[in-house]
Amino acid sequence: MNNRDIALEFLRCFCAVDLAGLAPLLAKDLRLRGPLYRFDSRDSYLDSLKDDPPEECTYRVLSVTESKDCVSLYYDYDKRDRTITIAQLFRFENQRICEMLLVFDSK
Repeated sequence: MNNRDIALEFLRCFCAVDLAGLAPLLAKDLRLRGPLYRFDSRDSYLDSLKDDPPEECTYRVLSVTESKDCVSLYYDYDKRDRTITIAQLFRFENQRICEMLLVFDSK
């Protein structure tokens, strides 16, 4: 898979609550920054999802932008009670997501 495919697979797995599918996409030293959480390892991120799984949802990709080692996704994240527009930046090393920046209005 190329970086674009990995980023899209991450989104598919996350929205399907497929935690087993997420693990091989992530580097062990994953860094995630967002408006609600910060994680500095794949294991701490996955443990938090196991403890408090996201609800299953749907999404619509609005835009995909790629550079050498980064992919940006803009998408509508449709939950039962609302839709949130999200921007997510993925940085890659060795075909694994090593960094994610998540931007959305958390209110």
